[in-house]
Amino acid sequence: MKIDKIRLTEENIKIIKEIDDTFYHDEATTIEWYLERYTSKHNGYLIKNNDKVVGYLVAVPIKKEAYDAITNGVIVNDIYLNPKMYIEKSKYHYIVSFVLLENYRNQGIGTNLILSIIKNVDKGRYCALTISKEGAAVSQKFMKLKKQINDDVAVFEIKL
Repeated sequence: MKIDKIRLTEENIKIIKEIDDTFYHDEATTIEWYLERYTSKHNGYLIKNNDKVVGYLVAVPIKKEAYDAITNGVIVNDIYLNPKMYIEKSKYHYIVSFVLLENYRNQGIGTNLILSIIKNVDKGRYCALTISKEGAAVSQKFMKLKKQINDDVAVFEIKL
């Protein structure tokens, strides 16, 4: 497996959306939805098996108000997070999404990815809003549970 740090260009966003479409089933997340939020100044990480992209992680800087709304459980679905909350630089970051194709899950790939990224990210506060038990399990390894919303949805936080 190889991890590539990328810029969120339109081409890379299309790759991410293809992976998202295997996991998320929400018609609200069109390619325009992604392009409204992310710019080529935002980073992401692609996980590759040979040349095939098998997963990704995106963490972007956000305004403090958005960070507070997520960590306090006010926003429990980022589909409705105002695109103006995504900014170019901040000490507050939101781990927007982390998805592996199904055949690559439960093999330690996600854990290795997060360990690798933690060493290289900008310092600051990071939060994640998980929507699955699997997402919560990975997040719990590295982050502190901030708020349990329901059986599947939880908010995690870490200061790096």
